[in-house]
Amino acid sequence: MSFLSFNTLASVLIEKNILENIGAIHSLKFDNDQSVTVYLPDGYIGSSYRYPVMYVVDGERFFLHSIAYQKTLISESKTPPFIVVGINTKNIDRRELLDKKSVELIDTFQGQIIPYIDKTYRTNDMRMYFGWEMAGGFALELLAKQPTLFDAYFLASSTNFTQERLDNVDNLLKSKTPIGAFIYYTLGSVESWSLGSHKSLSDIFTHSTRKELNWKFQLSASDDHYTTPFDTFNKGLALYFHDYAPIRFYSLKEFDVFGGIPALKSHYKKRGEHYQVSTDIHGETKHYLLNQAINENNFPLFKQLVMEFNGFIESFNYSSGFIIKVGRFYSKNNDINAAISLYRSEILKHPDSVELQKELAKLNSI
Repeated sequence: MSFLSFNTLASVLIEKNILENIGAIHSLKFDNDQSVTVYLPDGYIGSSYRYPVMYVVDGERFFLHSIAYQKTLISESKTPPFIVVGINTKNIDRRELLDKKSVELIDTFQGQIIPYIDKTYRTNDMRMYFGWEMAGGFALELLAKQPTLFDAYFLASSTNFTQERLDNVDNLLKSKTPIGAFIYYTLGSVESWSLGSHKSLSDIFTHSTRKELNWKFQLSASDDHYTTPFDTFNKGLALYFHDYAPIRFYSLKEFDVFGGIPALKSHYKKRGEHYQVSTDIHGETKHYLLNQAINENNFPLFKQLVMEFNGFIESFNYSSGFIIKVGRFYSKNNDINAAISLYRSEILKHPDSVELQKELAKLNSI
């Protein structure tokens, strides 16, 4: 029996549940032994957005972890939403599958699982892989034999970093074959049995001349064999999506060194094209720039930003307190008409705001 019997798709059982505060969960049973669990993030239903996918081996252990960390990071705008596919290994010989039958599993990923997910769900081209213990060792073989199948690997407390697998990765990096460029792997310092092979992998990466290779080995003094996955999901995802989070400048000098508005537009254009999201400058970036210009009393730049972010202040759901801060900044710099216009616009949206009415009355009495 193959890992997943995709030849019997007519008998696939799809059970869809909408779980409060979780999202859409699809359970796909392909035979009596094997199942795949698919998580569709909030907003999937009813949208046309195409999502990255994370494939999680040992889904029965780590499926919910990947969802929880995704939701936490999304709430801080540090990652985009993504589909999670849990490859459940509970009812099969996991060790045999990830070792002696590894070639079969690679073929299944490439020829069956991924095509099925891409056909059934709205996916984009970004694929991520998570593996713990033997599934981490399997990842090296997967990388060496199908180097472009996944864009990112997140590995926790990996075992079976065999010499053959290490050599194959080394040979891959010495070739001109394109590769999935991001690898984040973790190990607890108490896992002495795996430390040597992990350092060998790090040596291979260190001596590689492949500029597109982006990797980090996290050796943790506080984690063990069963807690490293938490670090891998949390810090690994944040690192991989480092360019997704909205940019915040903590000084106007920092903004100037970055390259100003032209560089900011270029950054968000690349970000939007890469993640298939809006190419507009993020609202948080706009807000913090405007606020920083006020805090540093740079009215010329503030006016420039207001023109560049045309209509942003009026359309953003600002509190009356911040609107008053902006209005007083206009007044301080003798732009009374702009302050009056802003207050009138906000009062139309919040006619019961006593604070805004008072500020407008002060200016009308001038």
